[in-house]
Amino acid sequence: MLETMRALLGVLVIVAAGMGCDSKATASDPQAGSAKPEQRSREYESCGASMHCVDNLRCFDHTCRRTARSPVGDYHAAAGAAARAKGDHEQAVASYAQALGQYGAEKLEVPPDIDCAYGATLATARAKRENAELGARVLHRCLLAAPVGGPLREQAMAHLATLGEVGLDPLALGGAKLADLYLTKAPQRPSTDKLAISVAANPPTGSKSYALVSAKIQEAELRSGLIACWEAYSAAAKKDALAATLSIKVAFYKGEYEDEEGAGGWATKVEAPAGSAGPEAAAEACVRQVVEPALKGLRYSDGFSTKVTITIK
Repeated sequence: MLETMRALLGVLVIVAAGMGCDSKATASDPQAGSAKPEQRSREYESCGASMHCVDNLRCFDHTCRRTARSPVGDYHAAAGAAARAKGDHEQAVASYAQALGQYGAEKLEVPPDIDCAYGATLATARAKRENAELGARVLHRCLLAAPVGGPLREQAMAHLATLGEVGLDPLALGGAKLADLYLTKAPQRPSTDKLAISVAANPPTGSKSYALVSAKIQEAELRSGLIACWEAYSAAAKKDALAATLSIKVAFYKGEYEDEEGAGGWATKVEAPAGSAGPEAAAEACVRQVVEPALKGLRYSDGFSTKVTITIK
């Protein structure tokens, strides 16, 4: 009986070994302790430990990241991020350019996170066409380096979408290589229904008469004329915002005979600044032609003299 039980136990051990063990696994087999090379995570993909990342990457905060970085280059990138947060896009662009230059000087590959941040900054400063063109190229580099589904790629796509208004051709992003040019389409123009007209005085004035002028300029009856000025300016200057500055003065004048009934009255003087030229001068002249006649019939109660900037965007 005892021998029979020992025989059965031996059979069970053999069966269990066959079901639960990998006969190919050895202490030196990579399958025993880490992922296969083709299964390892690339840069910015998830990981549980550094062994899960491809060579030259380490696992930090469950993300594979490179360790070959330039401290000086990263400093300039951090300065660029700080400038961008303050709204100083010109300084931000310059700082990120310094970061790329430092990486080049040290013969290190630029990390995708710096490229992506640099491209986003250039896209934000897209009012300058050269920034928009370079931004599209840098963001395309970001797309090619960032993993699908990751935040870097999604943010890059969001910033690329803003470049559509300045002529980005999305087909240029379809290849695995960088394109020669990206802004090859005509810039999109905003709908005139969405344009807003604002008025600001410099120096500011508390004049009641100025309040009448400001309100009159923004009335609906002047909108069509001012929008026509914006359309002409936008087509000539390739810009979406028009800021026309006019010198406006309201003063009371007296007649030749002070005791004459009805003598004297309020006069309005509207002038465009001297020395302006090009599309800006034409736009200011256009705005003046729309505004000046409308101010003649207002009932003024006090005088003022200031420069009024009319912005349409």
